[in-house]
Amino acid sequence: MLYDIAFLIFSLFYLPALIFKGKMHADFGERFGKYSEDKRKALASSKGAIWIQAVSVGEVAVCRELIGSIKARFPDRRIIVSTITKAGNDLAKKLYGAGGVVVIYLPLDLSRVVRKVASLIDPSLYVMVETELWPNMIREMSRRKVPSCLVNGRISDRSFGKYMMARRFLSAVLGKIDVFCMQSAADADRIKAMGAPAEKVAVTGNMKFDAEPKADEALLEHMRESIGMAPGGRLLAAGSIHPGEERPILEAYTELKKEFTDLKIALAPRHVEKFPYFESVVKSGFGLTPSLFSRPVDGPQEERVTIIDKIGHLTELYALATVVFIGGSLVRHGGQNPLEAAVFEKPVIFGPHMFNFRDISEALLTSGGAILVNDAPEMLSAIRDMLLDDDRRRGTGQKARQALVARRGATERNLKELIKLIAYN
Repeated sequence: MLYDIAFLIFSLFYLPALIFKGKMHADFGERFGKYSEDKRKALASSKGAIWIQAVSVGEVAVCRELIGSIKARFPDRRIIVSTITKAGNDLAKKLYGAGGVVVIYLPLDLSRVVRKVASLIDPSLYVMVETELWPNMIREMSRRKVPSCLVNGRISDRSFGKYMMARRFLSAVLGKIDVFCMQSAADADRIKAMGAPAEKVAVTGNMKFDAEPKADEALLEHMRESIGMAPGGRLLAAGSIHPGEERPILEAYTELKKEFTDLKIALAPRHVEKFPYFESVVKSGFGLTPSLFSRPVDGPQEERVTIIDKIGHLTELYALATVVFIGGSLVRHGGQNPLEAAVFEKPVIFGPHMFNFRDISEALLTSGGAILVNDAPEMLSAIRDMLLDDDRRRGTGQKARQALVARRGATERNLKELIKLIAYN
């Protein structure tokens, strides 16, 4: 009851922020357990379903191989994927909607709402991805005797201290989870320090290494045309960037363009609602022409900066790229996933703030598959080196992929843990 009250108070204060940021959408009622008639029927017919909770884009994408494996192993089980963000929901529909997966928004973690949705779905297994620890949901699954599992578990530096302050409350919740599949030994130690029973914790690795995305050929060609790339042309791709990172990237590009006249650039903001900001910076600060991927502009292609204003196109962007910069790393955000580029044997460049992907970035740096830059001059130098030396560029990209392949297997290990839980239910 106290948790419900605290959650309600927080929600009331947070609601204006959602409205102000434009995050209130047509399906927001699903967070209160209100579904369309068609979706309600789909959920009601999913008795014994496997429910996977993935908060946003990154967690949705990392589940791709796992969901495919579950469907192959249990073809008669319906799979439900829930998200919190609209971007994550849109990506889940794109990746899994055609495969019979029901995609919903996670109900608000209020006991009444959670109980209502859990009764409608009546799952046989509840799977949390990375750090999706919602106390009322976990308690409800335990009350219903539905086994629950945390996969690809990760406890960041930033969140660990906060969790430890609530350890007394959190340990009672964690005790109701059946299995913790953690990415690393450090993550395992942290979840145990937070109160997870040691006998339930296993280190199974990071499923991000298992991803093997395939670029859509038609979309690839469409993107090439939108960017204005000639056959054999070169592309500097800045993926999942945050405000504050665009200026050093654009400064490097304008300087490099004098030397490499065929070089194109594309910026993919981490949050698509930010694209007007990036559009204005390109216009005002650099004398270049911003061109949205969804609506390419006419005019000289030499001056064009393409802004990817749609979710779910990083695969094609990285497949086309010559050199890739990983966003969230020059500002103190914590970085984004560099493996999305490494899988295509692309040389990866990122800034010093990769603490959300520490193990991955260290693996790439150790293998020689990535380059760490601290500021705009270092970025300029690193990109120029890659463009000047084709052999070095290819070698760096190959090392990045080799580091990825050497660390695969987490999806299969996690699947084995899930199979045990399903077998008992």
